[in-house]
Amino acid sequence: MKAARVRPNSPSGSPYSFPGNVAPSSAIEIHDDVPKPQISKPGELLIQVKASTVYKDNLEWHELYPPNHATLGNDFSGIVIDVHASEQDFRVGDHVYGMTSAKRGGAWAEYAIVTTDEAVKKPDSLSWEEAATIPGSALTADQALFRHVGLETDARTGQKRVLITGAAGGIGFFLVRFAVLAGHHVVAASSSNERNKEFLLTTGAHEVVEYSEFGALDKVDVVVDSVGAQVLADCWNAIKADGTLLSFDACSWGYREAHKEKGIYKEGVRALYMIAEPSRESMARITRHVESGNITGYVSRVVSLDDVREAYESAHSRGATRGRVVVLV
Repeated sequence: MKAARVRPNSPSGSPYSFPGNVAPSSAIEIHDDVPKPQISKPGELLIQVKASTVYKDNLEWHELYPPNHATLGNDFSGIVIDVHASEQDFRVGDHVYGMTSAKRGGAWAEYAIVTTDEAVKKPDSLSWEEAATIPGSALTADQALFRHVGLETDARTGQKRVLITGAAGGIGFFLVRFAVLAGHHVVAASSSNERNKEFLLTTGAHEVVEYSEFGALDKVDVVVDSVGAQVLADCWNAIKADGTLLSFDACSWGYREAHKEKGIYKEGVRALYMIAEPSRESMARITRHVESGNITGYVSRVVSLDDVREAYESAHSRGATRGRVVVLV
C-alpha cells in the first residue's frame, strides 16, 4: 500500500530525535510498497483511510522518536473493512472517524489499524474531508477544558472567565465553542482583531482581544494556550493569582521550568501541560455537538497523499490557520 513515512536517520546517518535532532520535512517520504496492516488482537479495526489531516508540528511530537520509518497522521475518516472475530460494536462497512494515539499515528496511508477506543461512527452530515478535520482538534479542546482544567460542562452554577489563545486556529475554534456551549465567559485572543474579530464573534466569544492587550484585561480564571513562545509567557499577565494555565503547544512542554527561570511563574497558579489522547467518551460528546449543529469541520485546503510533504511545509511555515489541511487518500 501507499503511505507517507518518516526516514529515521539524517543523510549523515545520525538518528532523528526530539528535541535535539528533529526530522526536517525532507525526511517525509512516500512509499508504495508498505505492507498492508492486519488485525492482530481484539479491539482493533482495519480501515480504508479516506482522509487525514496535516498539523503544523507533526514532526515535533516527541512520541514520534525514534521514528523507525514511522507513518504519520492521526486524524482519520474512513471505512471499516475488517474487524476482529469478537467485535460487537463495529461492522465491516461502517463509516468511522477519530484520532489514533500520538504514539502510533498511521493515518497517512491507504489503510490503517485503529482501535475501538479511537473510532466512532461518522455522522452522515459530514463529508470525509470535514470529518477528518474534527477529531484531533476537538479532542484536544474537549480534554483541555473539561478533563485537565476541570471546567464544568454545564456552568450554570460555576461559570469561569476563560482566555483562549490561538482562538481563530483549528483547535482554538473548538475551544471557544465548547467553553461557550458549556456556559463560560470566553475571551478569545489572536494576533489580529482586524483579521479575526468578526469570525471569533460568530463562534460565540464574549470578548475578542489581541495578544498585546493581555496586560489591560480583567484577570481570568483560566488560560488555555495553543500558541506557546512569547504569547504563553504573556499569559501570566492575564491570569488570577489562583488561576489555571494550560498549554498544549508542542514546543512548550517544559514551559513551567523555563518560566520559573525567567521569574514570570506565579506559585499560586496551577500550570499544566497536556497531550490529547483518544477517547470514545470525548468523541461521543463531540459527535453530539456535530449532530446538534453546534460545530462542524473546517477545511482550508485538500491535498493528495503524494503532496503531503509540501502541505506540511506550508502548514508549518504559516502557523495557525482557520481550518485544517486535509490529506485525501
